[in-house]
This record gives sequence, C-alpha cells and structure tokens, in this order.
Amino acid sequence: MGQVSNLSVTEAEAVYERKVRDNYQNPVLSVYNNLLDLGTDAVEHHNQQKYIRVTNFITINTLVGSLIYSSLAVYWENWTWFFLTLTLGFTCLLILVFNAFGKTNLSRFTYLFAVNAIVFVNALYVGPGAEIKDFFVVSSIVPFLVYELKQFTTIAVGLMIPLIFIYTYDFLAPVFQTYYLPETQQALLATMGPLVQLVLTVAGVYQLVRLNEKTEKELENSNAQLQMQATELRRSNSDLEQFAYIISHDLKAPVRNISSFMNLLVNKHAGQLTPEAREFVTYSHTGAKRLERLIDDVLAYCRIGTNLPKPVPVNINDVINTIRFELREKLNSANATIIINRELPVVNNVHASLMYHIFQNLISNGLKFNRSANPSIEINWTNSLNYYTFSVKDNGIGISKEYSTTIFQMFKRLHSEQEYDGTGIGLAICKKIVEYYHGEIWFESAENQGTTFYFTIRKF
Repeated sequence: MGQVSNLSVTEAEAVYERKVRDNYQNPVLSVYNNLLDLGTDAVEHHNQQKYIRVTNFITINTLVGSLIYSSLAVYWENWTWFFLTLTLGFTCLLILVFNAFGKTNLSRFTYLFAVNAIVFVNALYVGPGAEIKDFFVVSSIVPFLVYELKQFTTIAVGLMIPLIFIYTYDFLAPVFQTYYLPETQQALLATMGPLVQLVLTVAGVYQLVRLNEKTEKELENSNAQLQMQATELRRSNSDLEQFAYIISHDLKAPVRNISSFMNLLVNKHAGQLTPEAREFVTYSHTGAKRLERLIDDVLAYCRIGTNLPKPVPVNINDVINTIRFELREKLNSANATIIINRELPVVNNVHASLMYHIFQNLISNGLKFNRSANPSIEINWTNSLNYYTFSVKDNGIGISKEYSTTIFQMFKRLHSEQEYDGTGIGLAICKKIVEYYHGEIWFESAENQGTTFYFTIRKF
C-alpha cells in the first residue's frame, strides 16, 4: 500500500513539475491554463472542477469566435453588427469573471441564457442566409458538457433555451429584414459558421474527454494518498491507545500501593501522628484515590470501540432501569427523580455497555451539578429517518454557552475539585461513544436554569 501511494505521489509531483516547466517555457499556454482554472478553487470535488474548466473552455472559444466576427464587422464597416458581436465578447469575459470570483453556477447560467440570447439577436440582424441560427443546435449540447447528468432539471432548462430560440427565429426574422447583411456577406458567414461550430463542438467534447481522464488520474492519486493517510492514522491511533492503556495499567499498581500504605499508616500509627501529619496523610490518600479514578476513566476512554462484541439491539429502558437501581441510594438521599415521559426505544446495532456509559455519565452529572431541593432528570427521545435523538434534561446549575465546545474535551473542568468531585473525562467519553455511532452531542443551557444534553445515534 505504501509503495503504491508513494509512486502515485511521485507521479503527481512529476506531472506538476512538467506542467510548471511547460508553462514557464510557453507564457501563452500559462495564460490559457490559468483561464481554464478560473473558479476551480471554489469547489473541492475534482468532478465539479472538471465542469468548471469545460465552461471556461467553451467560453474562451466563444470569445474567440466573437472576435473573428467583430473583425469582419469592422472590415465591412457595419458598426451595429460590430456592437452586437462586441457585446457577445464582453459577455464571455463577464462569465470568466464570475468564475474567477467563485460564482460558478451564475457563470454557467449566464452562458446558457445570455450568450444564446445575444447570438439570437445577431442571427436576426445578419439574416437567414448566414445560417447563424444553426449555432443553437450546437448550443443544445452545451448543458450536457457543463453539468452532471444527475442534474437533470438544470440540463433540461439549458436545453430548452436554444430550442425556444430556434422555433421563434422564423417568426421574428421578417421584422429585422431591413437590417440584413448583403447576400454575399451572408453567404461567407454561412460558409464560415459550420466550420467554426464544428471546431467548437469537437474541441468541447475533446476537452471534456481529456478532463475526464485527468480527473480520474487525480482521483486515483487522491485516493492513494487518502488510503495511505488513513492507514497511518489507524496505526497512530492504535499506538496512542496502546500507549495510554499500558501507561494507565502500569500506573494503577503503584497508586494502589500508595493508597494501601497510607491506610496502613493511619490504622497502625494514628496515635503517634500529629494533627498536621494526619492531614498530610489524608491529602496523600485522597490524591491517590483521585489518581486511581482518573486512570480508570482514561482506560475507559481508550477502550471505547476496541474489543467490542457484535452489536445487538439494546432496549434503552433496561439501560435506564439499571442506572436507576445503581443510583437508588443517591436518588433517595437527594430526593431526586428520573422522569421518562414515554417508553424509550430499542436501538439496533449498538452495545449495551456503551449506551450505559452515555446515560450514566449524563444522569450522574445532572445529579451532581444540582443545588435544587428536588433534583430531576427528564429523558426524552425523537425518531427521524436516519437517527434517534435523545435528550437528558436536568434542573441543575446550568452551563455557560462559552463552554459549548471545550466542555467535551478531556480533563476539562468548570469547577474546582473542592466544589464538585470528578475527573473531567465523563463528557469526553460520551462524545467519543456518540461519534463512534456516527452521531453528534451538544447541549442547551443557561446558568442556574438547568441543562439539556442532546445526542444522536445513527440507525444502521
């Protein structure tokens, strides 16, 4: 995998260097390539960039055609027609400007409507002998070149515009009869027109085919790089999780020893310790216990998504009943209640242990960060096409909006340990579990007005 990816990257670099070298040697080609690339920075997908380049290509060719006809108008000293062809040229420049500023949809619509409209007026002015209206036959192909086939409605509208001009030409042409060019000039234009249109059509199709090939190669290179990066990311994540697991596991033994020996010291030599010494021992014992909880939480965080059994349907009612039973003493002592307004769903393809972690953390936080005489936790849910959305609402102290993102970071605490006990990892664990199931987690809150946590679980 690594060799294929490295080879693709090397080939891409070689192509880029060759392009830079060619452009340096040929300034005309450099300008042309820059014009083709106008607007491609506005989109990230290679396939969309292809259609923008085709739009620029067709616009440039139409601009060249307008300059040819403008030159003929000057040669024949027909200044009205010169103005019409010059308007077409300015419209083409405007389309390129739209793309340069990222207005790619506006540029394509301008070509399909404005260019066709100006050519239509030109055809009415020049006369039927020039056969300029045949341009609309070629123009009917353009929507298929500048839009994806799945954009059927847009293509249909783009196709209707030239067809409407073709059918309305015969009705309006007699009105412009007094402005027709001489028959000899119309005949010359009739000879030139098919040739110019043929060149434009063939060049446009060729450009689309060439850009298709280029896009496929770019996609291959991008996919190869993404695969390499994904492999490297998986390896790095695995190494980090393994590292965290080993460090945490190896730390637990000495921490337990510290805690145990502090207990022994107090139990066997309490009478010999001064009040200050006993205070120091208490601080040490408390710190060791907190460090042990911290290690357990880090281990829980690292184990999320690893060594899990096959996902199964999980009844969320059973999860809440388990949590309610485990917290029964805390609920009774705080005169707190867990409210479920309607029966909770059975969620398919999840893990009971992970669902337990989410609800246990959110419910415990709702009870912990609560100064109400009657704390309450209200659990609701909604069902959509692709997601279950759960909410856990409390009547606690609330959270300021400024912590909307940082609160889900590891070790992020909004209060000191003296105020509220905890390690600051609980919400980070919730976030990692929710993201494991391709969902999102967020909250709505106001200080001293309670907090509602929302999270989604994707249906698989």
